[in-house]
Amino acid sequence: MMIKARPARALAVAVVLTAMGAAGQAKAQSSGPQGTGFYVRADLGVAFSTQADTRDDDCGSPNPFFGCGTSLDSSAGSSIAVGGGFGYRVNRWFRTDATVTWRPLFDVSGTVVRAGTPDRSFQADVSSVTGMLNGYLDIAGLLPPGKLDRFRPYVGAGLGVAVNDISSIGAVTPGGAPGTEMLPDGTHASPAWMFTAGTGIEAGYGFIVDLGYKYVDMGSFKSNAGQACAGAACRNIDAVTGDLQAHEFSAGLRFEF
Repeated sequence: MMIKARPARALAVAVVLTAMGAAGQAKAQSSGPQGTGFYVRADLGVAFSTQADTRDDDCGSPNPFFGCGTSLDSSAGSSIAVGGGFGYRVNRWFRTDATVTWRPLFDVSGTVVRAGTPDRSFQADVSSVTGMLNGYLDIAGLLPPGKLDRFRPYVGAGLGVAVNDISSIGAVTPGGAPGTEMLPDGTHASPAWMFTAGTGIEAGYGFIVDLGYKYVDMGSFKSNAGQACAGAACRNIDAVTGDLQAHEFSAGLRFEF
């Protein structure tokens, strides 16, 4: 990945906390827009994953699935993203919300390449549910009212947790033998974060159409240790793990009370 997870996650923390602190001070000086400030939202989008980097959780363990020295070029494909949430506008230029998003259709696939052994294809289904607390800077709120007409461009960041499931895991059997080894499923919780940019478009009667882009890091997925079986032939294996990040484009609707 071009973006290193640890510095980017720290930057997301700084963006959210700094904006929340500044907004809290501004709240005392501004009565904010009309209405209660609360809103609900619904979003539908498509997430395009980056490299999944599927690998042994510990290739040096007694029972690795791939083994050390293995190169696995894998990606998680794409998935729909269905989400919703509840938020609050603090003032004209800052709002925050809590969201839950379901991405059920990632398909990890790739080819295992290891010197001295035949190449092996690998496939698994991966789904993710994320819960995040987000903060947004609404650029139109920093300008004179009506300057951008109905448009409300924004940037934002979020922090939370992802629960990732991996299932239907299969790989061509070692040594070129016919058949497919099936691995144990697994569920794993990871820290998650995102950056976002987009624009709201006022549609009247409290409704705002939201067109946005997100870079979202859902942490990692991980299978359980157990047995890899091809028919009646089984062998003990340790966990397989991988990374789950995506570029996401979405359209949504917000309703402000």
